[in-house]
Amino acid sequence: MADTTLDLAIYSIKAMANMAGVTEPTLRAWEKRYDILVPDRTESGHRRYTRRDINRVIWLKQRLAEGMAISQAALLLQSQPDLLFAEPKAAENRAVSNLIRKPVAHPGPTPTGTEAGRVRSPQVLTTQLLQAFLAYDEATANELLVEATSFYPPETVCVNIIQTALVELGEHWARQETTVINEHFASTICRGRITAMLEGLPLPQRGPLVLAACAPQELHELGILITTYCLRRHGWRVIYLGQNIPAADLEIELKRLKPALAVFSASRSETARHLAEEIYPVIKQVRCESLSRLLFGYSGQAFKEDPGLRELLKDELYFGNDALDSVELMEKTFSHN
Repeated sequence: MADTTLDLAIYSIKAMANMAGVTEPTLRAWEKRYDILVPDRTESGHRRYTRRDINRVIWLKQRLAEGMAISQAALLLQSQPDLLFAEPKAAENRAVSNLIRKPVAHPGPTPTGTEAGRVRSPQVLTTQLLQAFLAYDEATANELLVEATSFYPPETVCVNIIQTALVELGEHWARQETTVINEHFASTICRGRITAMLEGLPLPQRGPLVLAACAPQELHELGILITTYCLRRHGWRVIYLGQNIPAADLEIELKRLKPALAVFSASRSETARHLAEEIYPVIKQVRCESLSRLLFGYSGQAFKEDPGLRELLKDELYFGNDALDSVELMEKTFSHN
């Protein structure tokens, strides 16, 4: 027998926010921008939501936590509404639990943005994300990332929020104000988020192939991961090869995959030199033997902080200071191909 109570519009926006686990400004924004919710109104104009609405918001929140953009999640739900009820009882149980459970205060950043009735700027989100990392506050860090992906384009989230927070965390480490372990904690959270966002993108099947990777002995991969994400998001066919790429194996894969471009990242001067001394000779050898038009690009914090390192690869493509520069360079480089 059908549950006729699902469509009873009896919940205020405050109750809806508590049960679904999102803020009231977020609910209003989703209504306005994505037509996700169409609440009833009382005679005095107050919103009234249904249990179906609550389930819908919980489903969307789960997709955001997995790295999907809110616009993509909303479109998916509108095109396939049956997805909402794949786990209806579990969603309702979470809603009831959220309503009766007293909120737990997390250590770290003091909420000031959407909780105060406005959307936090990227600068504020970055500052509070850094504070959450320093406090080992995983819950708040994830909440901030969900909020960021709800209100800002993915490029802003990746470059202006995540990458900026991690660079600032690295500066704290350089001043001996935190540890490598703390950096690993933050990187793990961000890597999971970016990887989920990557998995949510379609894989382009045509166009020039790009190989993206880290220099030998380079373990800091978030910069090149973000570049991979932004390039794929703009329709480029990119294969991400991972950290610490050995030069001996690269020659084999270049000849097998025949990419149009190989781009490598280095975050430290040592790994930038490994790139120039180990990877670059392989690139030149493969050009001579089989792929004469193979392009070679490089990027990363090392080349940004010390422009002199670019002289090591001065005849090749510097991919700029961030992933957005990389997208622009790709468009210029292949515009006539």
